[in-house]
Amino acid sequence: MDTAPFVVLLLVALIDLVLAAWFIGQGLRAGANSAEGRPRLLVGSMLIPGALLIAVLAFVLFGPMG
Repeated sequence: MDTAPFVVLLLVALIDLVLAAWFIGQGLRAGANSAEGRPRLLVGSMLIPGALLIAVLAFVLFGPMG
């Protein structure tokens, strides 16, 4: 039970990465230089650092080593 917050934060980071991949894929399908594609690529690329920060926070606050 001690690892529950760690696992939850890693799941949130994984969901964030999946959303980023979806937005990037939608942006590339719409065309990277189009009016629809560029904002989607921007949103997807901004979700990636957030996912990395969440994963780092999980390891710093609730690391599996204690």
